[in-house]
Amino acid sequence: MKKSKCLSVILILVFALSLVLTGCGGSKPQTANEGEVEPRILKLGHKSSDTHSWQLGSEKFAELVKERTNGELIIEIYPNSQLGDQKEMTEAAQIGVVDFVLNAPATLSGFIPEMGALDLPFLFRDYDHAFKALDTVGMEYYAPLCEEVGLKLLAFWDTGFKNLSNNKLDIQSVDDIKNLKIRYAGGASLAATIEALGASAISIPWSETYIALSQGTADAQFNPPSTMVESKIHEVQKYYSSNLTVQYGAEPVVMSLKTWNELTTEQQQIIMEACQEARDYQRELNKQMDKEALQQMIDEGVIVTEISDDVLAQIQEMTAPVLAKHGDPKLVSAIQAIK
Repeated sequence: MKKSKCLSVILILVFALSLVLTGCGGSKPQTANEGEVEPRILKLGHKSSDTHSWQLGSEKFAELVKERTNGELIIEIYPNSQLGDQKEMTEAAQIGVVDFVLNAPATLSGFIPEMGALDLPFLFRDYDHAFKALDTVGMEYYAPLCEEVGLKLLAFWDTGFKNLSNNKLDIQSVDDIKNLKIRYAGGASLAATIEALGASAISIPWSETYIALSQGTADAQFNPPSTMVESKIHEVQKYYSSNLTVQYGAEPVVMSLKTWNELTTEQQQIIMEACQEARDYQRELNKQMDKEALQQMIDEGVIVTEISDDVLAQIQEMTAPVLAKHGDPKLVSAIQAIK
């Protein structure tokens, strides 16, 4: 155990040094004129491509922060896991090497176990319910927990409702789901959901998902259309059940608490407000991109079908014990009470 912890610390320090050297390797900034404040550069990392709504939302966030701080704070964006995977970026944020991370409940549950509740099946009814719940109950519940592990929760952005794709068969019954090998990112609640449906939960990092699906290590996965298209996963999945929506994907945007505490009160307020304004922009953009991506999937040969309301009801009944076992009853009740 001690050896493992030492190795983890060494890896984080090496990662930190590499980022410093990367910064040193660039062009040398000009010295600010007397009376001018040299801008502070903040690093934001995420796992998706530079065409995904997370990237476009991040660009909006950076634009607002630069404008409202008069150039005192500049956010540099690193897509495609350039700063490491989500776990590595989160660890780097804890020590102030990375400043912002677009994260996922499954990843954050490794730091904050309660975060896994956001992956519970059928927790959110629709987009309006998800957004209202996350912006109120979600922020109130999770912000203090994030601070306990050195992170500042700024907002919940949107991944979208995640539907099941697979390369085996057109799913029309619960029996069709049984024995599928379904890829998931991690987290006990999603694994339990998959297993409750009689399938096998296969934990695979995002960066290895395309290869795993193409080689048969996994047969299926849950994601919205925009994520599938930008990652080209639709190329290795033949069927998409467009209403088999077990899980909603929240996207917690966290900041290094160390960095946050180094900012002025005014800068902190600008960061928080800008991130939440960019959140609203990203959410609307993501919904539109999902519609366009679904049509692209159809055009490129993915067989898109729906399952009946009766089958959906069966799936909800089969996964109900997961909701009861893996969620804080007070949190679940508060979310479900949102109208």
